[in-house]
Amino acid sequence: MTRRDALILFILFAVSRILWTAAGVGALAVLPSQTGDEYAHLLDGGAPLDMWYRWDAGFYTSIATYGYDWQNDARPSDDMAFLPVYPVLVRAVSGLDLASGCTRSPYLSTCATIGGLLISNIALFIAVVVTFDLTRRRFDRLTAWRAALLLLVSPISIFLSGVYTESLFLLWIALVFWLLERDQFALALIPAVLAALTRSVGVALYPMLLIIAWQTFRASPALIIQPRVRGLLYVLGAQLPLMAFVGYILYMGVVVDDLGAYFSTYENTWGRQAGSVVEAFTVYFSGADVALIGWELSWFDLAMTLIYLVLAALTFRISFAWGVFAVFALAIPIASGTLVGMPRFGAVILPFYLVIARGIETRRWRWALTYGAFVALALLMLVRFVTWRWVA
Repeated sequence: MTRRDALILFILFAVSRILWTAAGVGALAVLPSQTGDEYAHLLDGGAPLDMWYRWDAGFYTSIATYGYDWQNDARPSDDMAFLPVYPVLVRAVSGLDLASGCTRSPYLSTCATIGGLLISNIALFIAVVVTFDLTRRRFDRLTAWRAALLLLVSPISIFLSGVYTESLFLLWIALVFWLLERDQFALALIPAVLAALTRSVGVALYPMLLIIAWQTFRASPALIIQPRVRGLLYVLGAQLPLMAFVGYILYMGVVVDDLGAYFSTYENTWGRQAGSVVEAFTVYFSGADVALIGWELSWFDLAMTLIYLVLAALTFRISFAWGVFAVFALAIPIASGTLVGMPRFGAVILPFYLVIARGIETRRWRWALTYGAFVALALLMLVRFVTWRWVA
């Protein structure tokens, strides 16, 4: 990858972020927003900053500012669902100090929001660069440009640049795949562990790493000790992401004196409990009320989930291990018994962007249709997000 490539990617990144921000400000100017005490706004910074402070951003800024309620009060709380790496990084760059305040703003929520935007956008740009180089190594430069552009106009662009974990998670995933492509298995374990402590779906890296480690072990000559030992160490090292996630969940349970608190919080607060995977799909045809898009059951969630399942199947054509990751990354949220939020959950599965980039290489009409669909979905999500309407 050349400096010219990096410069062009940065220009595309900067222009796309400016355009998304302009679209959000425009939406706030011409469209009505949800109102009420539960729809909080930043007290300074204006629309270009306030548009990013929506929904879960309030949790992340609060955790970055005051810490976890479950840890402060030693009891189960709503914020147990949010893993620590992102809010820790947000606090580190925000310049937050509960005693003296913040130099960027008299309001700590604004300060944390700025910190979150810095982390998310830096992570996104690096993720785009790493994805470009990964795709170039795996395929070719033209496919790499398409994959990078797909990321920049992703349907979840509002989340990738907002105070959410999506871009940081994508960065860790991209680094894992990039390092594995360069045969750096041991180094890949570092971002794999960080991914598992950023989003629970990071655990989906575990079976992929285990497969690659086992393949390394099996491919090593039986009579040559050093390669066999390395393969065995890889198998052991592959356990680290799972161990990190489980260890953190147990730590939370010990602090609040309830080892199942993490899962019960998901069930009681966020309406997610382990259920039938089949029922998660069939409920749409059970006679229950289904909206086109929105909270609870929506056709949008079902449609995007089905598209992701097709993409997961196509991922196996690139790599068996990649396909396993994609399947597990989809299975984890689906196993919660609902498809709510699946458009956002599936859009952070990095191999999907490479699959699509490969699939549109032969026809220009495919380019136009794909990029047009991406931009249209991104604008839909952006407009609904900034006006405080539910979007996955």
